[in-house]
Parts: sequence; structure tokens; C-alpha cells
Amino acid sequence: MARQVRTRRAAPKRAKNAARERAVPRRRTNGRGAGASQLANLVAVTSRLFTRALHASLERHGVAPGQLAVLQCLWAGDGLTQAELARQVQVEQPTMARTLDRMARDGLIQRVPSKEDRRAFNVRLTARGKNRRRAVAGEAARLESLAASAIGKRERATLARLLGQLSTSLARATGRDAE
Repeated sequence: MARQVRTRRAAPKRAKNAARERAVPRRRTNGRGAGASQLANLVAVTSRLFTRALHASLERHGVAPGQLAVLQCLWAGDGLTQAELARQVQVEQPTMARTLDRMARDGLIQRVPSKEDRRAFNVRLTARGKNRRRAVAGEAARLESLAASAIGKRERATLARLLGQLSTSLARATGRDAE
């Protein structure tokens, strides 16, 4: 008796295309611009891509993307408390505590007892944290320039203004202060 060999049939093109369409969301507009869920998705995807690229460029300097905002706050005014930093960076206190723990471990900051409040600590940059400013700020500016290379200066300013307004609206809606 002859043995039958079964061959696997190729999946129809329609099924392959359907899988591809699920993986890459289409941008559909109703003539008035992006819908709310599309806007949320674009902001989320852009944020993830920006964070990924930022991680790649900052890791050689010993800084993680989540630490950048803290460093920027401290470069602007050293000696803030953990609560002040959490408020300015828009994260919860436990998240800020873990971020500061990692930054202290990496020698970027130190906690100094507050003179005004015995329960609080002021966060101060170490020499290493101060010395990272030029390189880290340069990497962030380079990435921002690369990301916005397809749009002009006016469009960049408009984008920054609109993102600021979105941030303020969301901060109000969630009961958080927009800094």
C-alpha cells in the first residue's frame, strides 16, 4: 500500500494580510483629523519609541530614561525633596523612591537630611551627576532633533504647545498638578 504524503497548503493571502493589518493599526480619519483613540495610540507609540531610543543613547552615560526628568529638575535647582521631585516629574512617591535608590546606587545623587524637616531628605547631585549634564542634555537634544527632523520650527513649537495643553487637561482630569 502506497503511503500518502500530505503537503501543507499555504495560507490564503487574505489571512496573511488580515494578520498584518491587526499588527499595524491603520490611521483612519473622518476628515477632521485623528480620533481620540487614535491620538492616544499615537502618543503612546511615540512615547515608547522615544523612550527606547533615549535608553539606547543614555545608557552609555549611566543614566536611564526614567532618571532624565529627575536629573533635569536637580540641574535646575539642586536640593529638592523626594516629594517635590515626585510632584514635578508626575510620578507616585514609591516610584520616585525606587528611582532615587537606583540613582544613589549609581552615584548620581545623595540624600542629605533636611534642615527644615527632620523627616525629609534633600536630594543633591553628586559630582558624577553634575558632570553628566552636558553629555546627557546633548544626547536628549540630538534625539529630539532627530525625532522632529521631518517638521519645521513652527510645527515643533505648535506640537510642544499642544502636548502641553493635553498634559494640562489630563492632569486636571486625573487630579494631578501639571508642572
